[in-house]
Amino acid sequence: MKKIWITLLVIFGLVLAVIIFNRNIIARFIIVNGIKKTSGLNVEIGRLNIGLPSVEISGLKIHNPPGFKGPVLADIRKIYFDFNLPAFFKNKVYILKFEIEVKELNIILNEKGKLNVNSLALLVPKPGKGKPPEIKIDQLKVKIDKVVYKGYFPAMGAQSMEFNPNINETFHNVTDPAKVTSEILQKVLSRIGIEKFSGFNIQGAAQNPFKEAGLAIQDTLDNTGRNLKEIFSN
Repeated sequence: MKKIWITLLVIFGLVLAVIIFNRNIIARFIIVNGIKKTSGLNVEIGRLNIGLPSVEISGLKIHNPPGFKGPVLADIRKIYFDFNLPAFFKNKVYILKFEIEVKELNIILNEKGKLNVNSLALLVPKPGKGKPPEIKIDQLKVKIDKVVYKGYFPAMGAQSMEFNPNINETFHNVTDPAKVTSEILQKVLSRIGIEKFSGFNIQGAAQNPFKEAGLAIQDTLDNTGRNLKEIFSN
């Protein structure tokens, strides 16, 4: 019996060692497949380093959902966050520092008048049963280097523009990350001139799990086309 227990302990130790030394590979597999299963979006992770209580992801690519031309919605250079581990056991998400650097954001308005960035709402966890965890981020830093916009219109053809959105902001004491995300994307859309047509509301999509993904713009394609024509003619 003693030999059996020793053998079991050795096997358990080996399994635990494999998990520890391969935790980054295992976690990357769980994250990629979890996002695909819950949101339907395909993602790629270049590198993942879990060094509790910090996590760093580099080379993250979020692919466009079906119905949009171009493979990549967002090419994210780095995501880093340092969190308070004991808080998780108290139904709290307490992040000391969160940094995200977006190398390139590709915004597409397709022929049906839908924006691909609305699909980012699918990445926000849906409210489940029980009390949702409290969220607090002491410091949230967001940087976006480049935005590429493409709009497709049957009457006008394709319109495109590329620019630096000058997004390099730091937020403090954040309790609603979805609100910050929505505000930043609205700023980017305002540079293009389509923020009032986007119908973008990542908070609304997160609060209503039955809301259709990829929110339709609120005005007709004709109105959108006329406004964009004025932008590109200036």
